[in-house]
Amino acid sequence: MWQRIQTIFLLVSILAAVLFLFLPIADLEGVVLYAKDDMITTALAIAVALISLFIISRYKNRKLQMRLCMLNMLVAVALFGAALIAATRFSEYVHFEFAAGIPVVIIIALFFARQNIKKDEDLVKSMDRFR
Repeated sequence: MWQRIQTIFLLVSILAAVLFLFLPIADLEGVVLYAKDDMITTALAIAVALISLFIISRYKNRKLQMRLCMLNMLVAVALFGAALIAATRFSEYVHFEFAAGIPVVIIIALFFARQNIKKDEDLVKSMDRFR
C-alpha cells in the first residue's frame, strides 16, 4: 500500500489541504483572510483531506479508489471556488496570496493519483488475461 506512487500523490493532497487551512488566502485591504475563517472552505478542505485518507485505506478496491479520486477532484474544485468567493465577497480590492493556488495543486495531485491507480488496474487486468 505505502510503496505505490499514488499513495504519495494522495499524501500530497492531504498535506496541501491541511496547509491550505493555515496559510492566508487573500489580503483584503489590510485584512488577511484565512480558509479557517470561512466555514465552507474549512469544511471542504477537511473533506478533501479525509477523502484522500479514505482512498489510501481502500488500496484493495482500485475501482472504488478511482471513483473516489474523481469525487475528491470535484470537492477540490468546489474548494477553489469557495475560496475565491470567500475572498471576493468581503471586498472589491483583493490581493490573492500563495495559498489561493493550493487547490490547483490538490487537483493535480489527485489527477496523477487516479492515473496511477488506473495503471495498476490495467496491469492487474492484463495479468488476469495471461492466466
